[in-house]
Amino acid sequence: MKTRYLTLAYGDSADVYSQSAMLLISLLAHAPASSELVVATERPERFAWFGRTVRLVTLDRRELEVWRGTPPISMRVKLEAIRANWPASGAIVLLDADVLAREPLDSFEAALSTGEVFMHKQEYELGRSTRRGNRALWNELRGRSFAGWEVRSGDAMWNSGVLAAPAAARGFFDQMLQFYDAIAAAGGRHFATEQLVEGVVLGRTGRLRPAARWFTHYWGNKAAHTAAIDARLAAARSEGLSVEECAGRYRQDPVDLPDEVRLTARQKIARWLRGFRL
Repeated sequence: MKTRYLTLAYGDSADVYSQSAMLLISLLAHAPASSELVVATERPERFAWFGRTVRLVTLDRRELEVWRGTPPISMRVKLEAIRANWPASGAIVLLDADVLAREPLDSFEAALSTGEVFMHKQEYELGRSTRRGNRALWNELRGRSFAGWEVRSGDAMWNSGVLAAPAAARGFFDQMLQFYDAIAAAGGRHFATEQLVEGVVLGRTGRLRPAARWFTHYWGNKAAHTAAIDARLAAARSEGLSVEECAGRYRQDPVDLPDEVRLTARQKIARWLRGFRL
């Protein structure tokens, strides 16, 4: 089975492009040779180093604006992007830029071939979390139906740094987008709505599994990872390494940092005093 690994790289942040580059290096290190690597990007020139090892799909600002929907919501782009790049056969894996493959992906692809679907990991059950923000979301959703989907207390919020399914599951992703748009039309603006609809729809299949065994999603320790990635890419450029040589080096010496670093009480207070909402 051929698996398509897809990531998005757009906008003006240099960090996104360096993170995406190291994601691709980690996939070259660990994905089976039959895998296809695809980047949907506004800046294809940023990936010239990869040559023919990566297929580039050029995005433009007008397309991204359409994908954000009405009202415009940035995370909606992920659902549109995976549907726009859906393969005719095999499987597809959408990865956030701040993800790294951590071990050989043969067993991951084998599980996809049996019909299992994946997100990075489960975060909490909607009706059972005691955190204030999570309770507020549940209270907003409970008892309501959106495009035919009623959220249940046992449905879970999953992290979508990894989102993977066999090609035969395309219909679920059409339903996710309808579900998402129905929540937005009803006034829902929660930052994790994209994750919510994916977790509910895929969770109801009974085949949703965590992908954290195979992938690191370092959203909770992004600064340290980005610094390490920039240093490695700079070294590769100075030594004139090919992407294959860089992937071989990564296979032997991966970026090995905690994927999440929790703030201390003092750091939380300092951040709050700087005007950020915790």
